[in-house]
Amino acid sequence: MSAINIKEVNENCMHFTFTNGSLDVVIRLGDLSQESCDAIVNSTNSSLVPDGGLDAIIHEKMGQFFTDQVVAVHKDMQVNSCPIGQSRIFIGKFNREPNDPRFVISTAGPIYTEPEKERAGFLLQSCYYTSLALANIYQLTSIAYPAISCGANHFPPDEAARVAIDSIRRFSYNIKDVRFVLWDRATYDVFVQEWTDYAQQVNKDANKTDQMNDDTSEQLKKPKIPPPVPPKPSARYCVLCKQQKIPADRETLCLDCSQLIRSELFRKFLSNLRIASEKSYDELVHECQLLQPILKLYSLIYTPAKVFDPSIHMRDPISEHYVQQYCDKHFRNSIPLSIAGDGNCFYNTFVKLAGNASTTDGSTLTPIELRARNVVELVLNTDVYRSQYDRLSPILDKFEDYVRREMVRDTNYAAVWDLLSIPTILNIHLTCAYPKVNGPDDLNCQYLNNAQFIPLVEHHAANNQEKKSETSSIVQNVRLLFSNCHRLNNGLSKEKREWVPNHFVPLLNMS
Repeated sequence: MSAINIKEVNENCMHFTFTNGSLDVVIRLGDLSQESCDAIVNSTNSSLVPDGGLDAIIHEKMGQFFTDQVVAVHKDMQVNSCPIGQSRIFIGKFNREPNDPRFVISTAGPIYTEPEKERAGFLLQSCYYTSLALANIYQLTSIAYPAISCGANHFPPDEAARVAIDSIRRFSYNIKDVRFVLWDRATYDVFVQEWTDYAQQVNKDANKTDQMNDDTSEQLKKPKIPPPVPPKPSARYCVLCKQQKIPADRETLCLDCSQLIRSELFRKFLSNLRIASEKSYDELVHECQLLQPILKLYSLIYTPAKVFDPSIHMRDPISEHYVQQYCDKHFRNSIPLSIAGDGNCFYNTFVKLAGNASTTDGSTLTPIELRARNVVELVLNTDVYRSQYDRLSPILDKFEDYVRREMVRDTNYAAVWDLLSIPTILNIHLTCAYPKVNGPDDLNCQYLNNAQFIPLVEHHAANNQEKKSETSSIVQNVRLLFSNCHRLNNGLSKEKREWVPNHFVPLLNMS
């Protein structure tokens, strides 16, 4: 039976480690808004409007980008923005530092009263259940909690800690790193005591079980000669699930994986890439090599829209402001298309332009599939892309770090690297429009405005007469605007730090 190691790191921090490797729990005194992890949990109210305390501190720490997301939900849902016991997930800071949390999960804790304490306990457990469910859906591995409802909502800390213990053990699943970052000493002491009592009981039960097993094994010990073990025939396993053997008539996927709907298959595909990247870059390269044959089984037919159609398209007025005020004249006869700003706007752009007819099997193309394809293409051809776009080296991040920390994660923002290979994936010519908000000295504008990106095979064919005939003559053109979610007032860039784009939208012709 698994035991729990209890370690006092210092007077302000306790560490509980489950010996079977299923969970690490840390309780510490500190400021939750400063915690470095995948997600911090914000204890809020059903309207999501901060009313002081930790909620207001997290809004201030995360900044305008986070607040705008919350406000958008509140405008639609008002007092039902986040019902008691439910949770909502938001992207953290834009242009976050490495130690900033990637996501904020807001949860509405219950108000505790003695007559309604059972219901309050149920709703508090629901806060943990729904927040952990979101963390698992987004494939997060670390999460940090406050003492939900223990402040203004008057939940007794000892009862709240016991609910937390039960919920974490039942619902954490793939979340291996759970933290409680608590503001005041009294609550910290109670949580530490409750977790210590729980760990000691688990250890006591484990010792009893171990003793019984030892006694039984002593009685059953007899010298035995193990039977010979016949050599196992070599077996091939599915490259996606890694568990099912594949029959002789298949090369890569087991029957179960081959029957997955396309979107779910590529969700698992990207998840495998992310898991490999967490081990090492070499492991990511190996996984890309394993998974690459799957891409040939799911081909693309990409025909992007070129003309703005008001019956199916929505224009983006903020991006239109940047086009008309700050872009070169030849871009000003274009209409920017409204794209969801959920962290996937780069890949959403190409999905939106494709409409519904974008795959050979009739399935809808997804941002996750495009991201997965782009990762494989870049990882397996990094040196070729570096050579082809050597001129962009002053503005390129270190690829190995970027692809492991950012690119393999769904809803993370795209960088210049993503631009290099997407034309190869979709067989397009991609032209960029970069607003001249910061003036002529903006390095990114110098390198990216009017820059054109072409398929890799086309670049090689240009200098190879034999290859020219193999290159598809039908190449679509797409124009991409580096935009921002907020309109820029005149003179604002001079008063504050320089303007940075945080959104991508496509530019369509008027007619």
